[in-house]
Amino acid sequence: MSDLLANPVVRLYGIVSLLLVLKMAVVGSYTSILRIRRRVFATPEDYALQNLPPVGVADEDIERVRRAHRNDLENILPFFLVGWLYTLTGPGMFAARVYFIGYLIARSLHTVFYIRAMQPYRTISFTVAALLSAAVLLTTLFRLLAA
Repeated sequence: MSDLLANPVVRLYGIVSLLLVLKMAVVGSYTSILRIRRRVFATPEDYALQNLPPVGVADEDIERVRRAHRNDLENILPFFLVGWLYTLTGPGMFAARVYFIGYLIARSLHTVFYIRAMQPYRTISFTVAALLSAAVLLTTLFRLLAA
């Protein structure tokens, strides 16, 4: 394992991946915090546990945070695999920094912009992250096909 971690690109990938996981955990926890504060729960048994009647209307802020979290799951999880395969192709550190740190920043901003309903910034940050992810994917694919 220490041989792998001696590679600066692998270390960078590991740090960025862990920060992305932390970001997703924070967003998931924020959903729970909002539910508890607003007493708007996900299931009937959650209401029963609190001795409250179920609320028939969804809270828009909670739903917005849930959508941001789901968007993370749909986009960041594939990036983990693509990013790892990219590290195995022996990329240069400059390109890895652009791809990995750029992706981390764009996805973090996307979450903030999504939760705060900030357009067009949400779309811009999503597009930047998607383009970086596509670049990593295509670079990796071409390198693997050429090997």
